[in-house]
Amino acid sequence: MLIPMPSMPFGTYSSYAKSRQYTILTLLVLQSLVVLLRWVLLLDIFGGFIMAVATAFGVYAYKEDLHVTFLCYWGLMSGINGIFDFVKFIDVWVHQPVSLLSLAWSLKLQWLLLLAVPAVSLPAAVVAWYVYQDMSGSGETQRRSADWADSRESRSERTPLRQPSFQSFGGQGRRLGAA
Repeated sequence: MLIPMPSMPFGTYSSYAKSRQYTILTLLVLQSLVVLLRWVLLLDIFGGFIMAVATAFGVYAYKEDLHVTFLCYWGLMSGINGIFDFVKFIDVWVHQPVSLLSLAWSLKLQWLLLLAVPAVSLPAAVVAWYVYQDMSGSGETQRRSADWADSRESRSERTPLRQPSFQSFGGQGRRLGAA
């Protein structure tokens, strides 16, 4: 594992994901449109490629009946990309020598597109986060917390949590050179 992350729920859609199906589809269509405009108007090939990979994860998740693992990948990549693009927007805005109102329409369109990139990426991360929370919190997590509370009440302070399943240094030692 390269980055320590919580366990990923596995499977198709949850009830929350099914209720947000059209929101996810709308975000995917908007992200696809922004990727194309980013390539054509901004000539941002590398940033558009990263956004296209994130959108491809979302499209694949949608095609596979809202597969929660790929929705989480889509949300994670969209969130990171959205944060970086928002910082890029602020950086370009701060270093702009003239007012935005005095720019030509083509430059205003580029500014609008710079703002649209995080505007469609960050909501995707939020939706994916809620899908993840719904999927990981349904049933199993609540059952584990109830079992923990019951087991905690039934044992005293002095009893160990569990008995060790092995005994250290329980085997016979061997010396080098002994047959």
